[in-house]
Amino acid sequence: MNLSERAADALIGAFVAGALIVVVVAIYFTQGWNRGTWNVYMTAASAEGLNSDTKVYLQGLEIGRVASVSPRFGGSGPLTFLVELELDQRFANDSLVQVPKGTKAQIAEASFVGGASISLETPAQGADSMVQEGDTIEGVPRPSPLGQIAQVADSLAHQVSLVLRDTRTVLGEVNGTVHEVRGQMAQASPHLQSSLASVDAGLRHLEPTLRRAASLAATADSGLAPLQDSLLRTMGAARTLLLRLDTLTTTSAGIAADNRADIRATVAQMKLVGLQLEYFLDQVSRRPLRMVTGIKPMDTDSLRASLAPAAAPAPSPAP
Repeated sequence: MNLSERAADALIGAFVAGALIVVVVAIYFTQGWNRGTWNVYMTAASAEGLNSDTKVYLQGLEIGRVASVSPRFGGSGPLTFLVELELDQRFANDSLVQVPKGTKAQIAEASFVGGASISLETPAQGADSMVQEGDTIEGVPRPSPLGQIAQVADSLAHQVSLVLRDTRTVLGEVNGTVHEVRGQMAQASPHLQSSLASVDAGLRHLEPTLRRAASLAATADSGLAPLQDSLLRTMGAARTLLLRLDTLTTTSAGIAADNRADIRATVAQMKLVGLQLEYFLDQVSRRPLRMVTGIKPMDTDSLRASLAPAAAPAPSPAP
């Protein structure tokens, strides 16, 4: 083998080695062998649709896949499954992937467009600590849209069944009530017929009386019209008389108020005249000759004492 052949073999070997290195590096980066991972666990009531291709999302962002699914027996309880989740250590921007305590794992069922998936839903209030490697997260099944439609259909079917059952019960009760009413009507029919016949006979006997009452009412109605007119005229005249009496009373009260001083003076003078006349009659009755000889005048002081209450009478309220 000459030098040219050895150089060609060396070049071919170098090319093959370089190609192998490129393939290994590509596989390393494309398969994710260079990424760091950490594992947590999740409980699940069913393993349907869960496999190594099942993706894990954190608030909608893919952060890992399912590593394994293992059954877990709880003695007398139902069979459950423990799902190992292999999560990335860092996001694309090189920040750490952290899962808060209290995070729930929503397990979405498989649909027509994709398989099952797991979504980590963080608590709304936040958490003081984070999930550590090896911790267990509670898994909660989340039905697919088809499952939700099936549940709604089952619920509607159950409700319709209940409504139909209640309707049958009500129809049975109504049918029984109709039979009872028919029986009671059949029993009461003779009594009703006899009662109607009695009522018809009574109405026939009352017909002449009702006619007489109608004629009397018509006669009374014809006589009430003039009487009503007379009453209206009388009421109008009485109202006018009351108005005039009110005016007269007001006028009399005004006249009395205007002539009150003169009336008082006249009353006082009449009382003085009455006192003098009583004094004269008293003196003449004692000595009749005084009519010839004369009568002593009345004492002024006694006259004033007699006239004092009448001179200052208590004021009366104005009308």
